[in-house]
Amino acid sequence: WRDVIAGAYFNLQLGFHDQHRFRGELNLWDLNTLQLSRLQSTGLSYRRLRQHCNLQDRQVLVTVPLKSDVEFTQLGRTSRCVPGQFLLELSEEPYEFGHKSENDMWVLKVPAAALKARIGDPSRFCARTYDRSSGLGQLFGDYLALLTKHCESPHGEQVMSLMGTQLVDLLGMALQQHPDALMSQQSVVRDAHLARVDAYVRQHLSDPSLSPAMVAEACGISIRYLHLLFKDTGDSVSQWIRDLRLQAAHEALTRASDRRTTVAQIAYSAGFADQAQFSHAFRRKFQCTPSEVLRAARDA
Repeated sequence: WRDVIAGAYFNLQLGFHDQHRFRGELNLWDLNTLQLSRLQSTGLSYRRLRQHCNLQDRQVLVTVPLKSDVEFTQLGRTSRCVPGQFLLELSEEPYEFGHKSENDMWVLKVPAAALKARIGDPSRFCARTYDRSSGLGQLFGDYLALLTKHCESPHGEQVMSLMGTQLVDLLGMALQQHPDALMSQQSVVRDAHLARVDAYVRQHLSDPSLSPAMVAEACGISIRYLHLLFKDTGDSVSQWIRDLRLQAAHEALTRASDRRTTVAQIAYSAGFADQAQFSHAFRRKFQCTPSEVLRAARDA
């Protein structure tokens, strides 16, 4: 079972509540943008140790318990997640996770880069519980339930990949809506400016001329203040825009089963005017070329 868990997620130290009566079942579906799994087992505890953490392959697990409570600790925060809620776990930081009684859970494994492109640094969202009974959290939960009904359907990989992307979009929106997820040093005014900047950039991502100066003017703030807004994120405004474009291009390439679609078309639709520059940046970020991703999508 330890090998099964490591193969599906990453290396974890396991503690069995009753190893002689342990039962477990795991089902996996690859949706390109994310990996979806259903994890069922008797009582168990998982520990992510410091030596297990790989900073190069950053992943986020989103756990949605269906049957019993789970307890989770990471980055000094401890949460109890009950059915009707969900929580986030980061692969690059040690953590403890467990449930004493039998449980049935949906687990999403999402590349941290995909979430960062939607919500910024995902670490501020970990070890917190999010409601699936109201607002955008309910919309995320309902869409997850819909998607799980179609995991074995004959719709094809392109449709399932699209649904996976939409699920990550809804997850990002649900997280951003939650007031407790905001960084403590962010004021209400700063959050409002960041939300306005985020919305404007996403709407104009395909515009090759999009620049920090253009964003600042459209959002009614100075270029200096725009850079201050991003001071704590670890990225410059230009880097953030480029990462958004690269992530959008990567997701578009994984869905591009049409033989007429070209790398140049996708690069241009993501706001890159120079294909060579796009290919170089893409390879640095994803360790593969856009053509390789497109070829894999067509072969699939």
